[in-house]
Amino acid sequence: MMPTALASPVEDYMRDLAQVVPGEVEAVYLVGSPALADFSARQSNVDLVVVTSRPLGGDRVAQLPRVERILDRAHRPPGIWYTTWEVVADGPVDPGPRAASTLDTPLTRELLRADAVALSGPDWPVVAYDEGAFRGWCRRALVDLAARASGLMIMRREVAPLVLEAARLAQGAVTGRTLSKSEAGHTATQLVPPHFRRILTDAVGYRQGASTSMYWGPFERKYDARELIRQLVAAVDQA
Repeated sequence: MMPTALASPVEDYMRDLAQVVPGEVEAVYLVGSPALADFSARQSNVDLVVVTSRPLGGDRVAQLPRVERILDRAHRPPGIWYTTWEVVADGPVDPGPRAASTLDTPLTRELLRADAVALSGPDWPVVAYDEGAFRGWCRRALVDLAARASGLMIMRREVAPLVLEAARLAQGAVTGRTLSKSEAGHTATQLVPPHFRRILTDAVGYRQGASTSMYWGPFERKYDARELIRQLVAAVDQA
């Protein structure tokens, strides 16, 4: 179901896109947190998969940033995968760390085949997907996130998204399932010692709009977040 806050911007985007590529848009799918009933006014951007009848040429690609700006949310740009039915159905299922499109990942493909909201086009597209590739991609993405988390993490708005993304990637690597970030935050306690329940609860609360924190200060939160992510990497390696 489309969150009310996104309905008008997405409709305007689809209207403007149809003017840039008239007659070529064959399907538009909402993926990401809104498709998983986990839309966060604080953290969610707009993730879409747009299927066209043929690959978009350079002249039309150059016009897309202007059309996409209407989907910006609090300085968060949208994530949009422009593709064709052939690419969706035939792969690649694991494009590696330097994919041409940041959304052409096994995670997006898993969402597209199981949970996407069809804004236009068929409800259940044929999607190339391999669970082994999905699990491996999640593990690599988690290791990469752990490396980035070794830097500065002070503000709650920076810590909470990293914590929940790490939880989701760990669950994907272990179970082969894509969970919403909030659900992953709740269930990641199964993978780590009970001590880390507080940082997970704090991150989910912030995502869902809570103004109070479970921490007295940012440095304690930062320490717990970094240790949690290390624990999740270890749990995936042992699974």
